[in-house]
Amino acid sequence: MKRKIVAGFVAALMLTTLAAGCGGKKQASEKAGEAYPKKPITAIVAFPAGGGTDIVARSILKTAEKYTGQGFVVDNKPGAGGAIGFTALAGATKDGYTIGMINAPTVLLSPIQLGNKVKYKLDDFVPIANFVSDPGVFVVPADSSFKTLKDVIEFAKANPNQLKLGYGGPGTSEALAIRTLEQTQGIKIKKVPFEGTGPQLTALMGKNIDIMISNASEVYPQHEAKQIRVISVGSEKRIAMYPDASTYKENGFDYVQVAMRGIAAPSGMDPNQIKVLADAMKKAYDDPEFQKNAKALNLPLAYLGPEDFKKELQKQDAFFREEFKKNPW
Repeated sequence: MKRKIVAGFVAALMLTTLAAGCGGKKQASEKAGEAYPKKPITAIVAFPAGGGTDIVARSILKTAEKYTGQGFVVDNKPGAGGAIGFTALAGATKDGYTIGMINAPTVLLSPIQLGNKVKYKLDDFVPIANFVSDPGVFVVPADSSFKTLKDVIEFAKANPNQLKLGYGGPGTSEALAIRTLEQTQGIKIKKVPFEGTGPQLTALMGKNIDIMISNASEVYPQHEAKQIRVISVGSEKRIAMYPDASTYKENGFDYVQVAMRGIAAPSGMDPNQIKVLADAMKKAYDDPEFQKNAKALNLPLAYLGPEDFKKELQKQDAFFREEFKKNPW
């Protein structure tokens, strides 16, 4: 029953944000002294509708409308592990009417790995606020013989390239976690890429893959419905959402995997507009409506304002660049 309620809530969010953006298509420059914003703002989401990032975006933006006086139009641009949407955000018109979700470390990894082949870099974004820090999870079908991540590792050692593992595709935080798992444990896994958690879950429950790696919040409805089991989490400690799931470290895999989901503007946007949006996002985050919705959606909240979000992104970027020098992925 809870799964149906959450699904209905997400659908309502999608309809609300789309409806809010139906007007205001006419282009007009801001006049000096006029209040901002004067029309709906487009928010690019680099992943499919209904996924974890999309749910966070629609929920926070629905509440933020109270504090901006304008609606938000969510524009899903999935593909290439988020690179299509991130590229669109980096190259967007800097008039204050296009912002977008960015996901760390995913937004950082492709520029490090591919350099100029990727048409964006961290400096192309101005962080506004982070809302969620979502641990990674390894997930199996409910009737799987795998009870822990250690079971998976032992199977993979005895059966190289036989284990079929679904993940978000090259350039994602999941890809880096799998690579590190293979290297540190001396195993080889058959990796099956997907665009979004939904298709992964369908493949997992249909026994087309043996295991998948995703984020904690994205598989909770299926966990509650007992269609899947979470066998390990990428956080420092066990989490209340999955109290029986051991951490990666407890299984001999000394690695932390946490996905941040926040919002940013294209570099070069008016700092005054950035401040307006940052203030609105903080008010929206603290709003009881958003907090209630986040609880219903089991979102692992972790707010960072513009400066703290920027510092965290820079810290992660430096870390992953150093890791890439040591051992390119």
